[in-house]
Amino acid sequence: MKILTFLKKHKAFVNGLLFLMVAFLTGYTIFYGNNISDLIKSLGNVSLFVSLLCLTAALVFVYTESIILWILLKLKHKKLSIFRCLKYVLIGYFYSGITPSASGGQPAQLYYMAKDGNDAAKSTVALLSMALFYKLVMVIMGIALFLFWSKGITEYFGVYIWVYYLGLALNILILFVILAFMLIPEKTKSIIHKLMRLLIKLKILKENNCRNEKIDSFIEGYKDSVDFLFKNKLKMGVLTLLTFIQRSSLLLIPVFIYLGLPLEGKSIFTILYIQAAIYVAVDMLPIPGAQGITELIYISALRSIFTKKYLAASMIITRSASFYLIFIVGIFVVLFNRKFIRNRSLLHE
Repeated sequence: MKILTFLKKHKAFVNGLLFLMVAFLTGYTIFYGNNISDLIKSLGNVSLFVSLLCLTAALVFVYTESIILWILLKLKHKKLSIFRCLKYVLIGYFYSGITPSASGGQPAQLYYMAKDGNDAAKSTVALLSMALFYKLVMVIMGIALFLFWSKGITEYFGVYIWVYYLGLALNILILFVILAFMLIPEKTKSIIHKLMRLLIKLKILKENNCRNEKIDSFIEGYKDSVDFLFKNKLKMGVLTLLTFIQRSSLLLIPVFIYLGLPLEGKSIFTILYIQAAIYVAVDMLPIPGAQGITELIYISALRSIFTKKYLAASMIITRSASFYLIFIVGIFVVLFNRKFIRNRSLLHE
């Protein structure tokens, strides 16, 4: 019990420590068995133009998500800057990166939105709508790959094929849960409360009225999202398309790298499919930033495409552009924003 209490009180520290541990193991995975000088030479073969293309793909990813959030919030808040939405996106990316299954992103975004004076209920609806679009796109992508490219997944994933099916199953499960919250909120609420009572009887959880209120409020937010979505059907279609474009932008990074290296013989669509399958596989895994497992699958799945000479270099650039760079920018945004909030609080005292 003391351990659980410590973990609850120092959640940020524990998440940060877990992230660093996973990052260390990931770094070990990347550099183990690779000659550093050869790795540097391989990285040097990637032109500045290709690096800029990879950076552009990352910017498209972040900025498109900002546009999606801006449109959703704009329907509720008339005066809202897209740059403020960009801030929320980067904050969410940072907290998603340090928490298992990216579970900390949206709560952190909601917190900072509230600090900026945005209505909590309206912000919740916007974030939950984004979650629906995201999961919908991931599930469609995953099922499409399963139906039309299952042989390719089996061939390239090898021993990690189970990770793909686990990731797809988890994404489908989460999508069904979201839809249940939205379409049958009362039944879902009843099931959750029954489950809570069972856990209390088994002495796994303690009686807590505040918890029940939070559950009711959370489900009510999804119910509001349904009303919101049905009132804005056309825009929802556009936002789903934007979400697909946003999620697809990062898939192009290894394609750019491949085209920029002296390699040939593989279809760019094969690379796109593999990268999409990797994202589906690792998206819901309870590992901060999906570190380690993403790199392991990348090495396994893309070994024959980038060859041993360029494999590690391509992975470093891909992961740097698609995760670590955005994550680092997110750190600075969080630190700056905390300082800004602290200074603002001091001025009001």
